[in-house]
Amino acid sequence: MNKQSEEKILNIVKKNYDDIAEQYNETRKKHLEPLWNHLVEYAKEAPKRAKILDIGCGNGRLIEAFNDMPIDYLGIDPCEELINKAKEQKYGFRFELGNILELDKFEETNFDYIFSTAVIHHLPGQALRIKALKQMKNKLNENGKIILTVWNLWSQKRFQRLLLKFNLKKLIFQNKMDFNDILFPWKNPQGKIVSERYYHAFTKKKLKKISQKADLKIEKLFKDKFNYYLVLTK
Repeated sequence: MNKQSEEKILNIVKKNYDDIAEQYNETRKKHLEPLWNHLVEYAKEAPKRAKILDIGCGNGRLIEAFNDMPIDYLGIDPCEELINKAKEQKYGFRFELGNILELDKFEETNFDYIFSTAVIHHLPGQALRIKALKQMKNKLNENGKIILTVWNLWSQKRFQRLLLKFNLKKLIFQNKMDFNDILFPWKNPQGKIVSERYYHAFTKKKLKKISQKADLKIEKLFKDKFNYYLVLTK
């Protein structure tokens, strides 16, 4: 994928979250289970006062997984409205405006756990995904873990149909995105299209590849109906 196409997609992703922040915030007030069962399990493993970095934190929903355990938490997200919602709803925790591709702008390092929940699949092109992983690695302490999730799009028929559609367009040169990239509309509760959404559909093989290129060790890689889970160490 060329730089122009990458930039266009990044702008689509940014605009999408800015457009839907209010609705997104409301939909992310539900119980963590069953979608985040495994994340809750990893959160329980963290020691008291663990240093946590939550990349793409949205409204700070991940904090609930720690069940009132004392933690040193920093959440970052590129959507200003979601950061403001997080500050309102999760009083006493730190939130900053920031981008997964610009973690080097934050001086803080030595995190015990870095969570990246449903973020990497919004990055176009392998180079940017590897860049993001390398920046996460630089923020991790020597014994720390990166807990990363992406949607398991292959398990859902509506996404399978979209993947087929966009991959066929790629074959006939009508699609400038990469194979297994899709765009689809985000609708409000009334069914009106309010924004456009980008995803890359990962496979285990692709997740292994970008992890290895970022010089990270894979501790666990598995999937359920909803997500792929990747646990990485230095």
